[in-house]
Amino acid sequence: MEKMLTEINGYSLFHEYLNVVGIASPSPARLSKGWEHRKSNRLVAQIRIDPQGNPHYYIDARVISVN
Repeated sequence: MEKMLTEINGYSLFHEYLNVVGIASPSPARLSKGWEHRKSNRLVAQIRIDPQGNPHYYIDARVISVN
């Protein structure tokens, strides 16, 4: 499933994507630990934290076209 995700740069774009597809943004406390959201058992958004502690934002852009 992760192969269907696209990395995007920055939390601002990630937050906008979440708004468009109707997903509540994760709290700041959750951002440092990673986060994911599923719809109907399908992974549609994810934040991964690399070993240096930097967040990486991933989305399933296909969800926008079905919304």
